[in-house]
Amino acid sequence: LVCCRGFCHRIVARPGRSELWHRSASSAALPTLGLRGRYFTKTHEWFQVEDTGVGTVGITQVAQQALGEIVYCRLPREGERFRVMATIATLEALKTVGEVKCPVNGEVLEVNPRLEREPALVTHAPLTDGWLVRVAFDGEIPRYLRRSGAVARAEVEPMLADMPRLTQFLSEQLLGGDQPGEHGLHELTFDGLRSIERLYVHKAAEELNLVTASHGTGAGRQLVVRRQSQLNDDESSDIDEGNDVPSKKVSR
Repeated sequence: LVCCRGFCHRIVARPGRSELWHRSASSAALPTLGLRGRYFTKTHEWFQVEDTGVGTVGITQVAQQALGEIVYCRLPREGERFRVMATIATLEALKTVGEVKCPVNGEVLEVNPRLEREPALVTHAPLTDGWLVRVAFDGEIPRYLRRSGAVARAEVEPMLADMPRLTQFLSEQLLGGDQPGEHGLHELTFDGLRSIERLYVHKAAEELNLVTASHGTGAGRQLVVRRQSQLNDDESSDIDEGNDVPSKKVSR
């Protein structure tokens, strides 16, 4: 078993089933992050809540890069049940095999039908067309997932160049509660930002003494903003190196 950037895979030679619903763009009002959103695991799966009690599972770009070119997807059967962090799918690349963990307790409703003929979708579009499985769950997001929220560019686009509003948004999402994980999120992951927009978010985070780090490449590059207490708790071991905005603590 070999672990690369938190995503475990075993060396093997040799070689299941797509579409992801994006959250709609917000109005000029400050967006709020509720249960309907995307969450990320430490082992680099994502979980997107689509409807009450229904969610989609996929892998992040970091996991895809660790695996390389994916040539076969071994997906579960509809009706199979999985517990949190049980292996729900296996992705076979040219030289490695990766195990995908189930982020919640759930039952498989559907697998991505395109992956049987087009496994490369997971390689080239892991966050969208390369989704893996849809599951039914009890509607309760596990606490470990509630610590992290995802933000699509469309949700914050009106405020990206408005530093006061952007700072207010980060403050409300990450500093709004007294008990991390109960009243406030530990971290936010921004998807689809341009380089200058990542810089805006980084500067707003500095104003609030928050920690930033980015990972991935190209259109899939993500910017993570964390509470300092979260960085200390997790030791920031799963933040990737080589980021355009270095992970740092800001003292004011």
